Amino acid sequence: MARTPASPRRGGSNGTWTFLSNHAHVLICLSRDPHQTIPSIAEQVGITPRAVQLILADLIEGGYVERTRVGRRNHYHVNPEGHLRHPLEAEHSVGDLITALGPGNTAAPGG
Repeated sequence: MARTPASPRRGGSNGTWTFLSNHAHVLICLSRDPHQTIPSIAEQVGITPRAVQLILADLIEGGYVERTRVGRRNHYHVNPEGHLRHPLEAEHSVGDLITALGPGNTAAPGG
């Protein structure tokens, strides 16, 4: 029996799938406020703080995000020039993604 598009699945805050990955959600959060804490990002994305830490490590290693220590807190800078990884989107940059999802964007990409 086939699932209907609204069938519950893992991921997303209501148990359904979403179009963007958690990596994209973390990037969007950081582009809107580069001073956010890991727990704040986790709450917005709907994942655990540990998952945010792992995603941040991926994004930093890939050159999509830079982390700078400011006192006891971290400041994150999103690299808008980084290109999306999948071959279907490789011609587009992180900045393109952030711009496309712009209405909620209160800060310029990279803060």
